[in-house]
Amino acid sequence: MVKIKPTFRHAYLMPLSQRRSLLKRIFASKITLLLIACNVAVYGVAGFLDSRAFESLSETSFLIDWGGNVPALTLSGEYWRLFTSMFLHVGFLHLAINMLALWSLGIILEARMRSWVFLGVYLLSGLCGSLATALWHRDDFFLSCGASGAILGIFGAAIVYGLHDRRMGRPHIPPGNLLFSLVLTFGAGFAFDVDNAAHLGGLLSGALLAGIALYGERLRPMTAAVVLAATGMLSAAALAAVTLANHDRDMQEQLAAAQFGRTLGKMGLLGSDQALWKAPSLDECIAGALSAAARDGSQTPDLRGCAKPGDRDLALLARFMPQQYQSCHAQIAGLRKLYTAAAAQEALTAADQYCELQTRIYGAVFQKDGAEIDPETARQTRLKMNFLLDTKGMYRTDSAQLRAQAAALKAILRRPGELALAVISRSGCPYWSCER
Repeated sequence: MVKIKPTFRHAYLMPLSQRRSLLKRIFASKITLLLIACNVAVYGVAGFLDSRAFESLSETSFLIDWGGNVPALTLSGEYWRLFTSMFLHVGFLHLAINMLALWSLGIILEARMRSWVFLGVYLLSGLCGSLATALWHRDDFFLSCGASGAILGIFGAAIVYGLHDRRMGRPHIPPGNLLFSLVLTFGAGFAFDVDNAAHLGGLLSGALLAGIALYGERLRPMTAAVVLAATGMLSAAALAAVTLANHDRDMQEQLAAAQFGRTLGKMGLLGSDQALWKAPSLDECIAGALSAAARDGSQTPDLRGCAKPGDRDLALLARFMPQQYQSCHAQIAGLRKLYTAAAAQEALTAADQYCELQTRIYGAVFQKDGAEIDPETARQTRLKMNFLLDTKGMYRTDSAQLRAQAAALKAILRRPGELALAVISRSGCPYWSCER
């Protein structure tokens, strides 16, 4: 019998010196490893805390809530999205592709650059890519996330370094392969739904920063450090200046009004078709109990009869509606800063009083030791809110002040345009009973 010794076991083995060189390069790529760990950690933690990450129906709302770059939101004041969107990914495949690209480029380029310069190029390129997306798609409903803008910045830097080193007679990074991959990347971007604005913004900023970094190599260490630090600060300042110069106050007002209208709709104040399931019937029960208590002169109406034990839908309302009233408070605080006319301020005050009252009413309905409620005050507060939002002429008054308040509040709710309504409708959890 002829015994054949298998050789495939040794096919993947490399000489000891090469393995040591590879391990040395890996451990020298501390920033690359740190960035990969951060991206993976964000994906894992967000998915653990919010199950919407793995549901296709709620994927959009998940990404928006966790900091995806939506130009309408970003340019209306949520500037932090420029940064947070760099660490969010649409599923595991998106994350895996980006991290593979970061790894393959990072271990090459970080060994050629100072680690902190590498980190600066990555972050500034990512921010430039995010800003390019926000500016290019400012009039569209567009959601962008992922590390590709920052990675394309590393890509651009690698091209600049590769061309420089080849010209100096010391090839380090093969620019031909990088350029070929670049063509494939942008080609795929035009064929599929990829954010090429972020890619282009990251690529150009990375190449520019790499050119400055190469210039710093010709200077003395201390001078180079000052030049590079100044470049980083000036780049950050320029990003901030461009972002603030493009602040969209009009969209900010529209989004705030759309969010407030959505909350009022869930509370059942804009028609039963927008109200949450069983919220209108519960509200009718509460209104009846308050009216009966006001007629009888009772100071402590018993509202617990409106809560039917064992009713799962009412149990969901008991948990969910107080959150809406808390959101109402926060949204009104924001609207006060945007809509400063006297009538608008008075109408918002009335709405705030209504939300505060409803919070106490729900406590009286569903809790054993709920807050005491004056039935006549509660009835008048609820009646005033219904008048302010009345669009069918069901309520009338001789008060010019109340009519002005009603007109101001309705004007706020008519303020949102199509884009603002689309952003708000897509940003909320698609299941009204879901927990976040």
